[in-house]
Amino acid sequence: MTRVLFLVTHLAGSGHLTRTLALADGVIAAGGAALVVSGGRPLAHLPPSRATLVQAPPLAVAGFDYRRLLTPDGTAADAAWMAARGARIAEAMAAFAPDVLVTELFPFGRRGLAAEFEAAAQAARARGARVVCSVRDIPEPPRKPARVAEAHGRLRRWFDAVLVHGDPRLAPFALGWPGAAEIADLLRFTGYVAAPPPAPAGDPAEVLVAEGGGALGRGLMRAALGAARLVNRPWRLRLGGADAAAAAARMQAEAGPNGVVEPAAADYRARLGAAAVSVSRFGYNTAVDLLQAGTPAVLVPLDGAEREQRLRAEAFAGLAQFETLAEDALTPETLAAAVERAAARGRGGRAAVDLSGVETGARLLLGAQE
Repeated sequence: MTRVLFLVTHLAGSGHLTRTLALADGVIAAGGAALVVSGGRPLAHLPPSRATLVQAPPLAVAGFDYRRLLTPDGTAADAAWMAARGARIAEAMAAFAPDVLVTELFPFGRRGLAAEFEAAAQAARARGARVVCSVRDIPEPPRKPARVAEAHGRLRRWFDAVLVHGDPRLAPFALGWPGAAEIADLLRFTGYVAAPPPAPAGDPAEVLVAEGGGALGRGLMRAALGAARLVNRPWRLRLGGADAAAAAARMQAEAGPNGVVEPAAADYRARLGAAAVSVSRFGYNTAVDLLQAGTPAVLVPLDGAEREQRLRAEAFAGLAQFETLAEDALTPETLAAAVERAAARGRGGRAAVDLSGVETGARLLLGAQE
């Protein structure tokens, strides 16, 4: 039985961990064994998984400041904290003895955690294991050319392959990564990682607004509170982040009679399948959930400090299901108008996009040859 260890640290939202757990479940379903070592904060609304989850001392960031890694109490992680993380990862590696090590995002990101990723890669190599990078469809474009060369050097030194979880017909890897042609021999496109969808459940007239697993969408939530007063439909606003419960209680006091504000919950995908309109940012998991559900969607991609969501929205712009509203154009009035247009458009057929990432990714990790 092939043993696959996934090493992942989600710092802001929940997307990296959610995708990793789906891949781990795919490995188990295909007859392998999977262990997920998570270095991000524990999440209350994770989907159920058959994979064993090991928690390392967690890290997070504030906003987009990835240079300052924080412990759960909000203080900067010191050398002792980072050493404890490294020890926990090494312990898990030794106990599980993987045949394949999968690093989520690194070396395309998580440069601040390079020491622990490279230590794990070195340990894997020492026992003859393969080392594979797992990366979403569109990585965050590097701001300095030197970082491309640095990542490529690490790929050539440590890695056997890069699993790109996207459909190159829709989003070529070069959209987010200059120099993609230089590592084309390592790239393996899996399709989008989509866990089996739940049965739709919820109000079919509802506008479902979600900011994902982080707290980076509060401007969207404030606009949605105002838009709900302009559109005569039930609105459900789902907040992410560590302070979601307290923030939801505060915002509920400001909501009109047709608005419900609550923390993110595990039934999001079921509600999305039933909703009349979705309003959200456009991270990877949201994109996959929307493709599966076929729900008419208003996209308000995060822009500014990070460009990945805007690039994804541009790549998906040709699909009739989606309408994009730029961050700098977001007001209650513009959002209300976009929701009305989406509701009038209704559900169409699902887009012809490759959603086989779980199965294809598992097959590649377990050693099937293309």
